Formats: sequence, C-alpha cells, structure tokens
Amino acid sequence: MRGLVLSILGSMILTGGAQAAPREATGAAAEAGRFDGAWTIEVRTTVGSCPALLPDAIEISGDLLVGTKTVAATLASGRMAHWGYVEGDGAIMTRFTSQGGHVARAHGNLRGNAGQGAWSSSTDMCGGSWRAHRGGAQRAERSAVN
Repeated sequence: MRGLVLSILGSMILTGGAQAAPREATGAAAEAGRFDGAWTIEVRTTVGSCPALLPDAIEISGDLLVGTKTVAATLASGRMAHWGYVEGDGAIMTRFTSQGGHVARAHGNLRGNAGQGAWSSSTDMCGGSWRAHRGGAQRAERSAVN
C-alpha cells in the first residue's frame, strides 16, 4: 500500500511539473535575446597578479557568448576558448581558457546596457571585478578597421 501511495504522489509531482514547464518556457522565450549585442569589458585585478585572462570585448547572441570579430581571430588561432550564457534575469556565467591552460571564470549581472560582476582564476590564483557596456565593442572594431 505504501508503494502505491508513493507511486501516486510521484506521478502527481511529475504531472504538475510537466504542466508548469510550458508556462516557464513561454516567459523565458519572451526574454531570449534581451542582452544580445556587442559588449566592451573593463577588467580590474584585485587579488594576485596575472596576465589578461578575460577579453576586452564579447558578443552575445541568443543569450549565448559567441565572441566578436576581434576575439574570433584569437579564438581561431587557438589562443583562447570561451563558453558562457545569460539567464533571462541578466545573470551571466562565462569561462575563458587561454593557451597554456590559463582558466578564468566570470559571473555577474547585466541590466540594460551595463553589467558588472566578479572573476577569478584558480590556475593563476588571482581575481577581481569586471564592468561591461553594450555597444562599445562594435565602435572599437570599426576604429581598428579604419
């Protein structure tokens, strides 16, 4: 009898979760892409001393970190790999791995056209803060071309 009750409760929980999922997904879909665009990053090291482990610009598309044209050359040459995403509420999580195995992780929040957060590197025993502004990376790339 106890097994039957647990089975029924489990089914109710799974069914309730399945019914709630579409409502949550619909709200998330409406927010998707809200932070898309080119972002300029200013990095400050406050703990330790290490090389520049974060790029100075990123591109977000479909709430995923995709890099920029400038960063693409660095990525294509194998000098850096990246991964990251932005949640619907602006929470951002990223990881950058540079040649030689240097790894930096950054997290924080984006709001409107600005963002800020913290970063750290367990491979280099350093860390600090970062600030970001949307739109500056595109201007910087156009200036580099001219």
